[in-house]
Amino acid sequence: MEFYVVKDMLTQPPHIMGKSPKILQIFREIKKIAAKNDMCLISGENGTYKELVAKAIHYNSPRNKGPFITINFASMPKKLAEAELFGYEKSTSAGMKEKRISKMEEAHGGTLFLDEITEMNISLQEKILKFYNDKEISLRKESPSILPDVMIIGATSKNMKEVVSNGEIKKEFYNILNGVHIKIPPLRERKEDIMPLAKYFLEEAIKKFETGPKELSKEAKDFLLKYAWPCNMRELENTIKRAAILSNSPVINKKDLLIEDVGSCSIKEFLEEKLKRYLKEMTQLENCNLYDTVLSEVERSLITIVLKETRGNQFRAAKTLGINRNTLRAKINEYKISI
Repeated sequence: MEFYVVKDMLTQPPHIMGKSPKILQIFREIKKIAAKNDMCLISGENGTYKELVAKAIHYNSPRNKGPFITINFASMPKKLAEAELFGYEKSTSAGMKEKRISKMEEAHGGTLFLDEITEMNISLQEKILKFYNDKEISLRKESPSILPDVMIIGATSKNMKEVVSNGEIKKEFYNILNGVHIKIPPLRERKEDIMPLAKYFLEEAIKKFETGPKELSKEAKDFLLKYAWPCNMRELENTIKRAAILSNSPVINKKDLLIEDVGSCSIKEFLEEKLKRYLKEMTQLENCNLYDTVLSEVERSLITIVLKETRGNQFRAAKTLGINRNTLRAKINEYKISI
């Protein structure tokens, strides 16, 4: 069977590729949703390339000549999210009005991709609901309502029913998104796609890094097929590209894959990468309280991740974090973390 690639979409790697029944079903769903031009939801584990599916919908839709604008709510402080989505206006010391165009306006005539929508606060959800119902929205105070022509695609790596039940997502907001829903299967559930993807990523690495001819040994192929790929396609891509660069011979062996080291980086590097994207915008906002905002967001995320890994066991979580159990309980209440 031939490999399948979504046609007429932005030609940038990685393409949506595969031959498994589950990925072929995704192709059929993309085609149907692209024709509907309605709000939809894409869900899947981290590393399943949800944004790529969103782009496939956009570039196969009548909006393909318009912009594709992305906002990732997981990588920005919540206080900045509303300014990014709806813009802001402030007075300068010279008495001038300084305005920032909203992502909603930037996406006019195209698609607005809202990544990790479960990180949105209720106020933002209500504003998007109002836009969905009224087809107009006032993006800044004391500004007339405008009518941006936008298709909204939301994405999440969380279980939506759980976040609705614990109050993080409004039921009305979920119902609208869930009406048109693509669920991307993890890579471990579509083993047939692993080798075609590995071959594609290897060819891309050979061209990009000019490594010379490379191929995977039988032992390496067997390992790729047996490995669970907890970080899905992103982990596979990083693994193959790193092996292509580091291997000393034309044949990539199992030892060259170095699964345990792929994607590793220092906490400092990780935070710098996340912060630098939005630091400039935050410094333009008045009273954004940058220090406390960043520290609280990091602390909340860290506690949430550790609690998830310990399956809600507060004793183990406190020990892992190196804090007192009472301190952990206080932080859980302060940040309203669901266990």
